Amino acid sequence: MLTISEPYKTMLVDEIAFVREKMDVESDIRKKVYYYSAVHAMVQRVLNIDPNFDRQLVFMFTVLFASYSQMRARADQIVAGDRMITPPENFFDRISTYLQELEGKVRNNEDTYIILEKIAVSAYLLDGNGYYLYQKGWMKLPE
Repeated sequence: MLTISEPYKTMLVDEIAFVREKMDVESDIRKKVYYYSAVHAMVQRVLNIDPNFDRQLVFMFTVLFASYSQMRARADQIVAGDRMITPPENFFDRISTYLQELEGKVRNNEDTYIILEKIAVSAYLLDGNGYYLYQKGWMKLPE
């Protein structure tokens, strides 16, 4: 269960909602990743200003930052012309869905592990080995 002070919780869920809305209307992969970067940044801000330190926020930051880094690296490679590994067609739609789920979990002070696991698995699909497992049919975007 999350223990974020009310004003900071509102700040975080509002940021997640804004990011999701911007990602949903954007078609450029670089811009989608750019907006996504705001989520881990806001989690870190909350960690820095909320005296109710919550270890779950550290885990959330770590997963969101790692997934952002993987998305950015893949987007940079695609823009540079390397299309060896490309995100599944509905990749960013799923990320948006996960962000909506995360927003709800934070709003309701619920555990975020399962949704963060979905984000981590999705980002792993953008890695060489993750993409290989995806191609073999052993790994899919989480529901």
